[in-house]
Amino acid sequence: MGINIKIDTEPTQKILLKRYLNNNGQAQIKLTKECAKWMNNYVPFLHGRLKDMSVELQADKVIYNALYAKKQYYTNQGNGKQGTAHGGLRGKQWDKRMWSQRGDGIIKTIAEFVGGKAK
Repeated sequence: MGINIKIDTEPTQKILLKRYLNNNGQAQIKLTKECAKWMNNYVPFLHGRLKDMSVELQADKVIYNALYAKKQYYTNQGNGKQGTAHGGLRGKQWDKRMWSQRGDGIIKTIAEFVGGKAK
């Protein structure tokens, strides 16, 4: 007397696709857009070109195309409008600072989008 158990599962790629987790899929695009949306509040701002006009969104990254973007990212003193030197959020390494403050909320948003739960 034996027991036969048969488990039918879909292929891994089909499961990932159903949850929008395929390579550069909808979940990745939503994550990139959410990060860009929140990083906007942390990007140095004097005239707005860096944070508004020189931003390119790709499926898996946010690119700041201004000629001075790299310098601002590494050396900004936070003296502009709403800068860190004046008690605001805007200053250097905006992605890391945004993620440390908003990362859990972004993870929760993406988890809900794909039908899961954030820990």
